Amino acid sequence: MDTRLLLEAVTAEFAVTAATTPGWPDPHPGGAAPLEEEYSRCPDPGKYRIVHARAWAWTRALTRAGLATVEEVAEPGAAWRETPSVTPETAIRLHPTRAGALCLLLGFASMSGVPDAVAIIGAAEPAVYLATVPDCGCDACDSGSDDLLEQFDEQVLSVVGGDFVHVTTKRGRVVGMRSGWSAERRGDVRDVETILADARRGRSRYPTVHGPAWY
Repeated sequence: MDTRLLLEAVTAEFAVTAATTPGWPDPHPGGAAPLEEEYSRCPDPGKYRIVHARAWAWTRALTRAGLATVEEVAEPGAAWRETPSVTPETAIRLHPTRAGALCLLLGFASMSGVPDAVAIIGAAEPAVYLATVPDCGCDACDSGSDDLLEQFDEQVLSVVGGDFVHVTTKRGRVVGMRSGWSAERRGDVRDVETILADARRGRSRYPTVHGPAWY
């Protein structure tokens, strides 16, 4: 299986898992600035359960392809080596069948009393923290469901595709993804790129979290 076929499988599963969680358009088309009152408003937190549906679409696609097995995590809050921005209330862990590949932790939390409206993504065991989707549920930060799902897919595919790398340096962590990198440390871009390249080649002198693609 390649990335294209995997994404096609996820799309097919999503048609089933998202049957009761419809998408919505970007409420700020063309980059329109949000209204001031939108920053404290979230009238429909339940719509964000579409991310939970996406997580299960990925889970079904990966397990049915024989790329992973899934387990329910008994203590979701204790499954992390880095504290996530939101503490998950429930979680599942996907174990890749390929030796050496990183497992994927998908946690879920409530938003305004609505369960499973927030996804918290991690990699490895115990997990390093990748992202919270959505990172904010207010109307001002809403960019539509398509963008939200792209954010989620980027995180998951970075782990599944073997692109994710997490390096803990003396000056902070450096994280590489499919589409780029982020760094807590300040320094020359070339220095960061060297750190990531060394980590991906297994030559890093720093603690590193990295693994091959699941397929």
